[in-house]
Amino acid sequence: MNAEKRLLKVEEVRRIVGEDRLGRDAAYALARRYGVKLGKRLLVPSRVVEAILEGRLEELEKTPRGEAWGR
Repeated sequence: MNAEKRLLKVEEVRRIVGEDRLGRDAAYALARRYGVKLGKRLLVPSRVVEAILEGRLEELEKTPRGEAWGR
């Protein structure tokens, strides 16, 4: 994953995680829950993708949204 890119498109997330592991509908549901909307674009923070790959997504569930995003 490109360390400089902080927000990823849904299709980029699917490619990184594996299109056979993360379907289109699930990827958009993930983006709606953890992502940000800029205009019509739905983007996912790279730290969410890292959490998925490391099996830490449950930690994000327990963390208040402001803390999880470093705000």
